[in-house]
Amino acid sequence: MTSTSKHLLSRVADAVYWMGRYIERAENVARFIDVNHNLMLDLPGDYAGQWQPIVDTTGDRALFQQRYGEATRENVVRFLSFDLENPNSIYSCVMAARENARSVRETISSEMWQQINSLYLLITSEIRKPLPEAVPEFCHQVRMACHLFQGLTEGTMSHN
Repeated sequence: MTSTSKHLLSRVADAVYWMGRYIERAENVARFIDVNHNLMLDLPGDYAGQWQPIVDTTGDRALFQQRYGEATRENVVRFLSFDLENPNSIYSCVMAARENARSVRETISSEMWQQINSLYLLITSEIRKPLPEAVPEFCHQVRMACHLFQGLTEGTMSHN
């Protein structure tokens, strides 16, 4: 094997690895938001202190404080879901996964490419709207789309 073909294989493996990691991260962030939203349903209506810990869990407290200040439901959901300047937001992760997929388009299956584009379109359609009223439904759609992508990856990618 030549060094050029080794480099090519290394580049493809790297892009596929990061594509999967970004999808996994987007799914995890959607789960964090959904779980926290459900926890808030059981707390008194005037209790708002449960949103800051979710930002802390992602390790993005300083960036959040700089961009939004107060950890309200709307600010945290917007930061974790749609903020392109937050590298750990669902939107940023899906964008990064999509760019990795684009770079190895000839290697991944057409089903994988279609699914990552569907996930991207789901998020970009929501970003134009005011904060999703149905936060749990949005999180569920993101999680299911990520699970479908992971299943398609497992089912359609070569394992050698």
